[in-house]
Amino acid sequence: MSVAPEAGDQGGRKAVDSNLNLVPYIDLLTCMVTFLLITAVWTQLARVDVTQKVDSNDPEAALRSPLPATKLVVQITEEGYVIGGAGTGAEPRKLAKKDGRYDLDTLLAVLKEVKRTAPDKRDIHIGVDDGIWYEHVVRTMDAALAAHFPEVSVTDLAAAHL
Repeated sequence: MSVAPEAGDQGGRKAVDSNLNLVPYIDLLTCMVTFLLITAVWTQLARVDVTQKVDSNDPEAALRSPLPATKLVVQITEEGYVIGGAGTGAEPRKLAKKDGRYDLDTLLAVLKEVKRTAPDKRDIHIGVDDGIWYEHVVRTMDAALAAHFPEVSVTDLAAAHL
């Protein structure tokens, strides 16, 4: 069995030219780039910056950076919020739930009042009880940021004592 050379071939070889349809491949790449650009924007908006302060065993480090005299703490419990601070001398203020929901408006008002009395205060500690939904933690962090406390620390309830 043999192949007869065509009239236009040189040297008796077959033509190896073929056309590739690249349109589906370009469509796929366009969809992927669009999807990646859209999701990249949402990851920036959904990011939450939280700092964790670690106690140092170095006694000289404590002398170089003294701890602030007061520590503002918001505890999230099953009953509601408890706002207070170590070193303030004031009794912790309890904000009970209203109709089974956390009272974010009152929390924001109290935090803004604290910010007015201590405008140089930048940090706030949020203590979370076991079993609290993540949604409530994020909303509390949003309230702290709205009250102009940019340094938010989240910890468990035992570490955030008043």
